[in-house]
Amino acid sequence: MPASAPFIVSYQLEDFAPGGLPFVVGELSAHTAAGHAHLLGIHRHSYYMLALCTEGQTTDMLDFEPITVKAGEMMLIVPGQVHEPRRDYTGKGFIVAFSADFLLHQEVNLPTLPSGPVHLSDADFAQACLIITQLQREYTEQTPQYVAMLQHYLSLLITLLYRHASAYRQSGPPLLQRYRSLLSAHFLEWTKPAQYAAALHVSVDHLNEVVKLHTGQTVSAHLNERRVLEAKRLLLHAKESIKEIAWHLQFNEVSYFNRFFKQHTGDTPAAFRDKVREKYLSHPE
Repeated sequence: MPASAPFIVSYQLEDFAPGGLPFVVGELSAHTAAGHAHLLGIHRHSYYMLALCTEGQTTDMLDFEPITVKAGEMMLIVPGQVHEPRRDYTGKGFIVAFSADFLLHQEVNLPTLPSGPVHLSDADFAQACLIITQLQREYTEQTPQYVAMLQHYLSLLITLLYRHASAYRQSGPPLLQRYRSLLSAHFLEWTKPAQYAAALHVSVDHLNEVVKLHTGQTVSAHLNERRVLEAKRLLLHAKESIKEIAWHLQFNEVSYFNRFFKQHTGDTPAAFRDKVREKYLSHPE
């Protein structure tokens, strides 16, 4: 059975959002980062976090690599992505944190897989700064219909991001979008394609056909890929044993987990953990 406590510290948006609104916007600098010291350790979020760098640059460790965001660039951190900010911030900018439900009625499809920063054109960077200013004003003043205004401004900001990064676009029919959302939310407890097909009220064959047509991979391949990604995150960042990680990922036997992981990565879990921790500790920035 999965462990009751998270292997990696996970923060919920309600921990920081006043009044229960699943949305927060604020400035990011060395001064503001110091006020949230608990976020400087290894952690992840159950929510999205959009960052816009306006001056200098900042480097964070995301999953397994250092990612640098420079002035004029935007980046979206997706739920579940393991995050460790640097403690020596040199950049300035803004962050917008929000839940997927906050944009439920907007014409924007949020990604479920991580991607890197994107560089905005000068005109779109100026536009993004203007939109952020409007977001801050609506968020602070809370005039009538301010929530709707926040939702529309945020949709515009994400659209600017998509304009410069095709990797963020996850096009396809509504069935594919719903499947991706279910996979992101339930990959730990739903390990068989039939469970997703049942939740979507379609046959396994039809779901496989749609998913493979638009992604080139079967439902099983997506499931395996997502479980491997989570295994890699835990092997790097969690203190638990390989046996405990195997149980958390719904493998009843650690030997089966070892075979599964080696089949998809070429390494045993133990070898991967040693290798990636050596690399991580050798390049902490």
